[in-house]
Amino acid sequence: MTNANHQQITRSPLNACRSALIRGFLSSAPHAVLDEKGYVSEGSQNLIEGVRLADFEADLRQGDGNEMLKKFRAAHSSSALAVNTFAPFKANPAALRLPGGRDFATLCFERKCPHGVVGRRSPNLDVLADGANGLVAVESKCLEHLTPHQAQFAPAYDAQIRDERRESAWFLEMKRLVQGPRSYRWLDAAQLVKHAFGLAFTFGKRPATLLYLFWEPSNPEAYSAFSEHRAEVTRFAKSIAGGEPRFVAISYPELWKLWEAHPEPEWLPAHIGRLRARYGLAV
Repeated sequence: MTNANHQQITRSPLNACRSALIRGFLSSAPHAVLDEKGYVSEGSQNLIEGVRLADFEADLRQGDGNEMLKKFRAAHSSSALAVNTFAPFKANPAALRLPGGRDFATLCFERKCPHGVVGRRSPNLDVLADGANGLVAVESKCLEHLTPHQAQFAPAYDAQIRDERRESAWFLEMKRLVQGPRSYRWLDAAQLVKHAFGLAFTFGKRPATLLYLFWEPSNPEAYSAFSEHRAEVTRFAKSIAGGEPRFVAISYPELWKLWEAHPEPEWLPAHIGRLRARYGLAV
């Protein structure tokens, strides 16, 4: 490897963030062992204190991605980040506050939401909080938004979606993405549109929010990719404004700060502290 190539890899935000998350993992679990790719041997080893396997294992094993056997074992897993953040609320979902909702009755992980498009895989939402006043579905990102994306839609989406979703802002955004698949570099806009189709098909006219929840380091100014990603999120939100489900985007650190403003239940401040120790890292 040449010095130039080595410097390029070193400067990569993806590699820098992956290294930081590995450091955070080893700092919070000094006796754990990671392989050369940053994976533990068992998913249970990737949990912070206070998170119980019984609260989420069944949910993850029924999802299409079979997360427990694969990606969940990575120190940089977005699924593990979501579980570590939300699993303590499983026993008391009414205590959970999210942009777009509160007073939830149920909380589950890897919720499959069919979109009615035959031959295409149903979306899996990382977290789904449901209550009498509506639902919030979370799409969790850890490092995925540091890899370039290109929007792709099978013709079946246009051919088979013939209900009122076809007149929605989400469908119009799909048409724009088909015409300009590289409209967004860091944001996986096509995935969000497919999630929205699934929520609208599965839950009908119930009030719903699609919450895009993404990780950032404590010093996002270190790499321009983070500000570019935020700019794309803002542009995307404007494109689908007024659509159902409602779209909201926030970073994990911003969510933890929101929780600190309402530090209940009594275990929540300690939980936020453990999350910050594991994931509130500089690069």
